[in-house]
Formats: sequence, structure tokens, C-alpha cells
Amino acid sequence: MKLQASRLKLPPNTTGTDYVVGDIHGHVTQLLNNLEDIGFNKGCDRLICVGDLIDRGPESIEAIELLDEPWFYAVMGNHEYLMLSGMRHKNSKDRMVWLKNGGEWVMHSAPSEWESWLEKIERLPITIEVSTTTGTKYGVVHADFPGVHWDDFERFDQAQLYRCIWSRSNFNSRSEHSVRGIDYLFHGHCISDFELKLGNRYYIEPGVFLGNDFIIKKL
Repeated sequence: MKLQASRLKLPPNTTGTDYVVGDIHGHVTQLLNNLEDIGFNKGCDRLICVGDLIDRGPESIEAIELLDEPWFYAVMGNHEYLMLSGMRHKNSKDRMVWLKNGGEWVMHSAPSEWESWLEKIERLPITIEVSTTTGTKYGVVHADFPGVHWDDFERFDQAQLYRCIWSRSNFNSRSEHSVRGIDYLFHGHCISDFELKLGNRYYIEPGVFLGNDFIIKKL
């Protein structure tokens, strides 16, 4: 499946507060409870997810339906990639990998719903950029950012775009480098017991499907 260097730029939120959350993995009820705990206001606040909305939890359908909410945004994770590649692009290898890693829920769903879900997932960007009224810029990418400068993204080749969704190399090496052109960058994908800061990059995926709490960061 060919990837596009898609970036969603969100303007400053002048009426509420922005938050970023780690991988949801089909735990929507827990997410909504956690949002209620922090006083999240759906009328003016915004929530940005680092990807992997689906699989491994009981509410993958509800997670996809979050994309219809005006207060919710997400980038594409590797689980969305596998679903799209396996179902839309008929890649049998990706389909099998997906079904073996949490995607079996789709076999118990109505095929008439599949096209709507795939359309929503297909529209997911690989990166999201959020600006604040003070000029601070936040970036969100699922797994990694294999570039020196944030503006390098538009020139990424397929291998680099693939790393944005799949790579754990900088996380595994605990690289302390910072990405220029962005103040803070948030990733999921790589499980860490606590929020992990490396340079100006934050890993906020604690593994909710393992029984851990969400990490929700206020921007």
C-alpha cells in the first residue's frame, strides 16, 4: 500500500484546551471515563490520538466512530495501516498479520459497515501539527519521525513514511536527538510504563490493552 505524506494542521484552539493521548486500542469507555476525570469539555476542547485506535480491546467499532466527533483527531497507526492494506488493497500478508494481532473483531461485524470504516481510516493523516496562540508548535506521529527537521516530512520517500508508522529504532536506542522545526513531538506505538522524554520527543503509550491507564497530556 502506497503512503502519502499527509499532514493535518490544526489552528490554535482559542476557546478550549487541547490534549494528546496514546494508543486507544479499542478501549473507548475507559478513554471517555478518563476524559471525564480531567474535565474534558467536548464543546470546546480537542483530543488528538497518536494512532492505533483499533484492535486488542472490545470497542474497535466505537473507536472508529470517534472519527465522526468534531472534538477528536488522530493520525494513522500501524493497526489502521494493516486494516486498510489488508481489506482495501487486498494485501493478504498484511491481512493475516492484522487478524493475528487484534483484527479478528472484524470477522464478527457486518460487512455492510466495512466500506464506511475504511473510508474514515483512509482519510487519516500520518502527521498532525497543532499551533497555540503563543506560537508553540506540537507534532503528532504514530511511531517515529525519521528526519532532522519537521519540514523534511513533505520530502519523505515510502521507506521514511513507513517508518513513521512502524519504526521503533529511535525508541529502542533511546536516542536523545531533537527534531528541529517543532517544539514538541508525541509518539505512541512503543510501550513504556511511564511517559518517556527523549530530546523534544515524548512517548505516551503505556499499553492500555495490558491493563494500564491512558497517558493524556495537556498541550
